[in-house]
Amino acid sequence: MNCIIIEDDQFYIDFIVEYCKKLNIQVNNIYKDSVIAFQEIDKIADTDVIFLDIHMPDISGFDILKNLLNCQVVIVSADDQNAIKAFDFSVTDYLQKPFTFERFLRAVNKVKEKLNIQQVKEEVKEIDEPIRSVFFPKSSGSIYVNINKKLVKIIIEDINIVEAKGDYVLIKLESGGNLIVHSTLKKINDKLPDDIFVQVHRSFVINIKKIVDIEESTIVVNRDVIPISRGNKSTLLQKLNIIS
Repeated sequence: MNCIIIEDDQFYIDFIVEYCKKLNIQVNNIYKDSVIAFQEIDKIADTDVIFLDIHMPDISGFDILKNLLNCQVVIVSADDQNAIKAFDFSVTDYLQKPFTFERFLRAVNKVKEKLNIQQVKEEVKEIDEPIRSVFFPKSSGSIYVNINKKLVKIIIEDINIVEAKGDYVLIKLESGGNLIVHSTLKKINDKLPDDIFVQVHRSFVINIKKIVDIEESTIVVNRDVIPISRGNKSTLLQKLNIIS
């Protein structure tokens, strides 16, 4: 596995390089100048993961991010105010400075997981025609989705995350593997029990039993970091058993 670092703070450059050494991640290049990084965007995109600082002089990290198509990016930032905006660009993870080695490792594991599965867009292209989804009542403990004219049974509690992907929905399962369904997030959410599932973002519904931890603007479900909007956070907290 290899990476590129785009960061103007030498302290955090050293931080990331040291963590990468511990995990045997090859650092292909380091850019302290965002202008040079932007000029070499084609070279940068040809790497496994990019550790990108949002707050860069001259050209911001978001300007670079807009031009990184189909490339895994882990944001490193001193604040969490841009987390939701960053996830709108489908970044792999968002590390808020300062971050521990354990938190860095979690981000790297997520990168590795995505490297081992096909891109969702490629999976969608393999679907020959739009297929209407069929769901059984949520009281049954399972739902059936129509994929390529075949009904596929899903145990409700096996669902970790449901993510909107344009005209399709990605269902991530605890047992492994992803399912692409031609449907909307709302249609699927309506069939899921609301005591277990909650919508935390306009693009995400999660299984609250699979929550690992909750941060200010993100939530970790299994090994996935999901953005959480302010409006939905209060609803989520009401469903959780919180000891104050």
